[in-house]
Amino acid sequence: MLIDYQKLAKLTGFASYSTFRETHKELVNESVTNRTCGRQPGWSESVAVGSRSFLETIHSKLGFRGKGRKVLEHDIGFQLREKHRTYNVEYDGRNEDIGSINASEWDVNFE
Repeated sequence: MLIDYQKLAKLTGFASYSTFRETHKELVNESVTNRTCGRQPGWSESVAVGSRSFLETIHSKLGFRGKGRKVLEHDIGFQLREKHRTYNVEYDGRNEDIGSINASEWDVNFE
């Protein structure tokens, strides 16, 4: 991955990348100290996060891999992700209790 660090600093409102880097380090240390650094599903379960136009571009570039994924609006902005589905399996006779079919006698001698 290539990152234009000066552009990153500018886009996030910092005068320089060194200022950005120092502030980022402080925020990470504070988060770890306060134990507020847990997993955030909006970031970790999304294919992409950003503006609606950015996500629509990413979605179209994914082609067939983007099928079933939607641009959704959430509190952190827009996300490209699959909608949550409930786990629903239709059970049939093969999923019945196997009872004693799976049991066997052990010939164990403890002396």
